[in-house]
Amino acid sequence: MDNSSVSTFEIENFLNRRLGEKEAEEIMEYINAEIDARVEARTAEVRNEITTWRNDLKKDFATKEDAAALQQKLVKRVSAVEGTIILWGFVFWLTIILAVYIIFKFVL
Repeated sequence: MDNSSVSTFEIENFLNRRLGEKEAEEIMEYINAEIDARVEARTAEVRNEITTWRNDLKKDFATKEDAAALQQKLVKRVSAVEGTIILWGFVFWLTIILAVYIIFKFVL
């Protein structure tokens, strides 16, 4: 089957030549009404699908208040980790200094 598109103007001219002007006009009105009905039905389906997606997104994703609460929680956790890292850094450098002192004491 050939997938080339045919314009409505070409269809109307063909029907005019074969059936006459009045019959061609009636058929074209029917065709246009069918096309309009299908377009409206598909548009309604798409609108319903968009509404469903929007509702799902509202349910599944966090609100601004949830994001603010999460940010505060993360700030507290990061602050606690910073303190721990500073403590371990101090312990590390203290042991290094102590080890170097002991090595120099025995070597020299």
